[in-house]
Amino acid sequence: MVSQKALNKKRMRILYLIVTTTLLLFLACKSKGGAVDDNSCNSCEDAIIRNYGDPAMDGCGWVVDVSSTIYMPKNLLPEFYTDSLEVSVTYNVLERVNCGLLKDAYPAIFIEEIQKK
Repeated sequence: MVSQKALNKKRMRILYLIVTTTLLLFLACKSKGGAVDDNSCNSCEDAIIRNYGDPAMDGCGWVVDVSSTIYMPKNLLPEFYTDSLEVSVTYNVLERVNCGLLKDAYPAIFIEEIQKK
């Protein structure tokens, strides 16, 4: 038969193990806000990635909407190909480009820096 003292000692070890594991898991997790440094992009503007249709079907493809101005990105990475994706972006405006059947429809941009929000 197990004594009460031995049983309490066993319970304390289990409790210690649970508390230690919980603390380690808590410390290992990062919040979404901690994953991206807000100061890393001082000149970034808020934008939304939009899909304006397949260019083979006279669509415009992936565009960047910055304050209701549509831009055609020259170098948007596939990891950002998500419609209505909110991002922060720094870019240089280039010449106007065609979109589907429209001549000089939107200005093109070269993306300097982009990050998901």
